[in-house]
Amino acid sequence: MIESVGDIQEGPLPCGVASDESQQVSVDGLEAYRLSMRRFAGSWASLPYQAQATCPLCRVVVAAVYDRLGDQIVLTFHCGNCGQSSQVHHDRIWTRVVSDFPGSAARTFSGSRINPVHRRLPRTVETLCPECSAVLVGRYFVEGGAVYIEKTCPEHGHFRDCINSDVLLFSKAAWWTWEEHPGQQFPQVTGGERCPSDCGLCNQHLSSPCLAQIDLTNRCNMRCPICFANAGASGFVYEPDYEEVIRELRVLRELRPTPCTAIQFTGGEPTIHPDFLRIVSAASEMGFSHIQIATNGIKMADPDFARKTAEAGLHTLYLQFDGVGEQAHRHTRNYPGIWEKKLATLENCRWTGQKVCLVPTILKGINDDQVGEIFRFAVENIDVVSAISYQPVSFSGRIDPRELAARRYTLGDLAHGIEEASGASALHDMFPLSVVVPLSQILEALSGKPKIRPSCHPDCAFGTYFLVSPEGKAYPFPQVVNVEGMFVDMNRIAARIRRRGRATWIDRLCVWRMFKRHFNSDSAPADLTVGRFIRSLKGLVDKSVGRGEGERLTYKTLLCAGMHFQDRYNYDVERAKRCVILYSTPAGVFPFCTHNCGPQYRDFTECANAVDGQYAPNDNDKKLAEKTT
Repeated sequence: MIESVGDIQEGPLPCGVASDESQQVSVDGLEAYRLSMRRFAGSWASLPYQAQATCPLCRVVVAAVYDRLGDQIVLTFHCGNCGQSSQVHHDRIWTRVVSDFPGSAARTFSGSRINPVHRRLPRTVETLCPECSAVLVGRYFVEGGAVYIEKTCPEHGHFRDCINSDVLLFSKAAWWTWEEHPGQQFPQVTGGERCPSDCGLCNQHLSSPCLAQIDLTNRCNMRCPICFANAGASGFVYEPDYEEVIRELRVLRELRPTPCTAIQFTGGEPTIHPDFLRIVSAASEMGFSHIQIATNGIKMADPDFARKTAEAGLHTLYLQFDGVGEQAHRHTRNYPGIWEKKLATLENCRWTGQKVCLVPTILKGINDDQVGEIFRFAVENIDVVSAISYQPVSFSGRIDPRELAARRYTLGDLAHGIEEASGASALHDMFPLSVVVPLSQILEALSGKPKIRPSCHPDCAFGTYFLVSPEGKAYPFPQVVNVEGMFVDMNRIAARIRRRGRATWIDRLCVWRMFKRHFNSDSAPADLTVGRFIRSLKGLVDKSVGRGEGERLTYKTLLCAGMHFQDRYNYDVERAKRCVILYSTPAGVFPFCTHNCGPQYRDFTECANAVDGQYAPNDNDKKLAEKTT
């Protein structure tokens, strides 16, 4: 259930149903597309490099040149209004840098060099052309308190977009990353030299999946104006059979060094796959400890179907939820009666013991006024709602620059929306997802078992956790515990255990004292003790503690964050290398931001594996057309 807006362009390769001939065309087309993506790479192999950039004085786009001055990369602007001026840029393209973080990997398991995360501005980035997907040199820079990206394609010209509306929040996020990790021990693509054209997963990838995804179908029982992942848009049906899905699940369980333990089935609408319940049961039997679906909730509104999914082993619904009330869904969904379906789905999950993550797609000027309404709804339904994953919209196709600027909604915008609704401080109480890596590392060090690490790029996700009292008051975690000090200490203890090779009772005592030292009882709810706080943290990763009977002894928590998936306008290749949301497909394993956006490998994979002879729109089209007219 991938959502985006814009004038939806044709995929990189047009196709209909998949005959043997069309599959071969797709394979040949994919190789040509990969070559096309890196066709300009030689142009910046050495300096100087010609570009276009925004003059820092008059803000007009002018000719500019990247060059080396001593050990620094300098961008010189040649402006007809202001004359010549220069800026030093922090660089990872022409400058090789090794992380100074203790214990950080310098190379992947396969030997590819790791470029540490950028922390400063302005800086160079490898990015994509919005028109042709070619890899380009771009830069991040600050203007009017916001962070922007700009790049120049030799064929399609200059492009510019807002990365984050708040440079202070953006800069804070950049500093809350930890050691670099060496990626996959057995990448499926070896010898990859340029991301993201050598994808699937290649030897340059740095992270393991926190959550893997499998598309069960591109059919859907809705026709959302902001969704392109459906048969009606692509012109063919993609729906892997049971055996293929099991193979894709097995690939995920065989990933090393960390086998995948969390799976999300998506689409299209995954619940309409003919073997949906059987697939969920199989995932449970294969050892996936967390199973969820990205769904619109229509079928889950049926109590009998909801009961069957719970019996099959489904834990969580990633529920499409663009606001509170029918009107909030009118522009984004255009499906009369959808709000009643959402409420029925929530009630069924309350009855079955399943949890719900609300997933709003946010467009500026369309439904950004719903950020606060959604937060308050989640707090009121904290017994069944465990998280809100706001998703600033990703623009999948071409869009007019003025429309792009008007509709672009960034993580900075979201942070201030959450601040206004909750009372949490955007600057003090919110962090990137990568801040919690030490929690995974301490659990792994104490248990001796591999744990998933949310080692994504700090630009990917931003938000906070709330503790919700029985009275319905939400307390941001950083007001209850010293987050900065706790995670720094946690990382230090985990590193010490790794060096020794085993955990001792002294280490466990140190962990307890660490929590007690950083717990702020004056700001915590009156009935929350250090022990109950620790149990609540454990409940986030252990269902025997956080759900069922064990849930009675834990404190209610609410994740409230945004994950901003990329598009070709705001693409940063380093983010793709660190992606922790991976897709298992018939063609391999792909990061979210290469499969669904950016290069959009989804188009090739689904085209090559389309169901032979299947008509594009599904059987509900006529009925849906009548309902939405």
